[in-house]
Order: sequence, then C-alpha cells, then structure tokens
Amino acid sequence: MTTTPVTLLSKRSGNASDRPLVTTVQNGELAINFAAVDNGLYFKDSVGDIRKVTGTHYGTTAPNATPAGETGNSVGEMWVDSSTSAYYLQVWTGSTWQKIGAAFADSATTASSASTADQADAIRVVTSLPAAAVGEIVYLNAGASGLYVSANGGWILT
Repeated sequence: MTTTPVTLLSKRSGNASDRPLVTTVQNGELAINFAAVDNGLYFKDSVGDIRKVTGTHYGTTAPNATPAGETGNSVGEMWVDSSTSAYYLQVWTGSTWQKIGAAFADSATTASSASTADQADAIRVVTSLPAAAVGEIVYLNAGASGLYVSANGGWILT
C-alpha cells in the first residue's frame, strides 16, 4: 500500500502588510504572512478580531502603517522602532504604541521621577558599558543599544 502525503495549507500571503480580513477567516483559523517585511502569524479570536501572535516588526515606521489587507494592529503586538539612534520596543495598547521601559530608556541616567525604592531596583541606563558585575542588568542607550546582562565577566546583549 502506498501512502500519499497530504499538504495542509493555511490562508497565506507574501505581500508586505497583508493581514487577513475578518471576513475571510473563521474564529480560530490561522493565516500567515511570509513577506520579508511585516510578516506574522494571525488568527481570528472569539469576538471576531484579528490577532497577531508572532513576528515582531523592526523598522522606522509602525507595522501595518500602509495596510494591504486588514487595517489596524493587534493588542499586544510588538514593534522595534529604529527611527532614532536609541531603538525602542513598543507594544500596541489598542489605541496607541507604548514604549516599554521608556521611563528609563529616554535618558542616560535612571529616571528622576522614580522613588528611592524604585531606583534601587531600577535598570541603569548607560551610554557605555561599565565593568561587568555578576548578574547586573543595564540598558545601553548608545551604539548597539539594548538590554545587556552581565555573565562570565562580560556583557551579553539580550
């Protein structure tokens, strides 16, 4: 007896920013965009909204800024904003893009609005990496910016 392989395909597109329309997918159905720019895996939730579950957008403009399919973004969708020299991770709240850790990432020192107790546990924002101390975490706000963790006597960009 010969077995014939079966190929299952989801709704898919290779066009940038081509998100599935709510009218073309059923609740729980998966759809994928495999374009090099603004790709992701999507599904339709129980209230009929399209949700992006994978693919963090990286670029100078927000994801789906010029939609080819469904307009808007999914609550919790992420974007690495590279429009300035200090890159920021942003999350869509349902109405606006919110910077993550912005209180500490907008200056080269710990935010002055934080309380003394908060400052003790805060992640320091630096413009150059200090000598590594075991377990220390800093945000580098220059050059190869990002969150660094000290390990084995050096720094690892996370």
